[in-house]
Amino acid sequence: MQSRQCSCLKTVFFFLVAPLLLFACKAGVIMAEPLSPLDGIEKVLVVPFKDAAAVYGVENNARCPICGKVFITGTIKEGSDVVLTRHLVSFIKSNTDINVIYPNQAQTYSDDFKGGNESITHEINELIEGGRQHGADAVMVGNLYRFNERVGTTYSVVSPASVAFDLHLIGVSSGRVLWTGHVDETQRSLSENLFEIGSFIKRKGEWVSADDLATSGLDDLLIKLFKK
Repeated sequence: MQSRQCSCLKTVFFFLVAPLLLFACKAGVIMAEPLSPLDGIEKVLVVPFKDAAAVYGVENNARCPICGKVFITGTIKEGSDVVLTRHLVSFIKSNTDINVIYPNQAQTYSDDFKGGNESITHEINELIEGGRQHGADAVMVGNLYRFNERVGTTYSVVSPASVAFDLHLIGVSSGRVLWTGHVDETQRSLSENLFEIGSFIKRKGEWVSADDLATSGLDDLLIKLFKK
């Protein structure tokens, strides 16, 4: 009898205590906040966007040498790399306390797109060395794959704007890719995709230019990164 009572007590203890322990474990996981990729970063070297289409050609698959994601290349509007780089620098300076090393100081690290047979390790090591030389905590670099300008007007188009680019934040001391984001979008009408009603309203129902499509996408990426 005593053995049976002991067994019953153990069973009751298990069903009462085990859920509490499980809840505590789950609560601990939920409450633990992941480290921000920006922790400890006070100075960033911004490398001008690289033209991947110049290496891979138009309407070809291009693999990012840093994250490995594949994009379809397209025509690159002249000066689009400058537009995106300036917008990137302006956003960081206006919305954060991070010290930005200007793109013209980083020009030597953006001459070639290290694709094809170049290894990811080689690309990252080259960028890290550039950041180290400038005393930066991190390097921010992006690749431009497509920047097709809209053909038509704000209310009627023959072909819409289409852009594709990525952006990476690489830690100098750790040698790791801390964050990656990308934009790959061709504007479509609301009737083609009802799920894009938010973008449709944001753009006032107009067909936007490639500049507007790209900078809007870049803003969305940076808000996610810096507003965490």
